[in-house]
Amino acid sequence: MIVCICNNVNSETINAAIDMGATSVQTVREATGAASCCGKCQFKVHSLIQNHVVDTSQLMKQAAIQG
Repeated sequence: MIVCICNNVNSETINAAIDMGATSVQTVREATGAASCCGKCQFKVHSLIQNHVVDTSQLMKQAAIQG
């Protein structure tokens, strides 16, 4: 799905940046160019970051329980 229309950045590219260590809209912007023009997509970028944090946290909890 295209997240940033201005720079034609899709969610897969943003998720890849997050997987590589981007943890804020600023670091995703630096890695992908998303949210660097009009800024309308910054809320979706932030949402993708937050979803990644939640998913990672849940995986860590499951691993700890299975232990």
